[in-house]
Amino acid sequence: MKYFLLLLLFICTNAWTESTRIKVYPLSQSYWDIKSGETLGEIVEQLMPDNSYLQQQLLRDIVAQNPDVFIGGNPNHMLANKRLWLPNAIRQTTRGEASTEFTVRSFQWGSIKTRNTFR
Repeated sequence: MKYFLLLLLFICTNAWTESTRIKVYPLSQSYWDIKSGETLGEIVEQLMPDNSYLQQQLLRDIVAQNPDVFIGGNPNHMLANKRLWLPNAIRQTTRGEASTEFTVRSFQWGSIKTRNTFR
């Protein structure tokens, strides 16, 4: 019985360490329009002041969510005059894009694609 409890404790401990939490950022906006001269570090500092841990996670998530804005996926090589879609935001399609039939909500753990309903 003693070995069974130790084995159960070991299995539960591994399950806890492997789980990941969904990160939801307390952002009040869904995008950021990049101006010439801005850096991603400055943008993240304005979005999440006084929280260096969340700033680093947010920086990584922004780069992952906006690969077309960063040359070679490098956060130090950001293009100006582009729109950064922020995590937890609902990305709205525009007329120039292929379809307005769906809305994509992107999160750290993945994306959800939903069909738009028109009245």
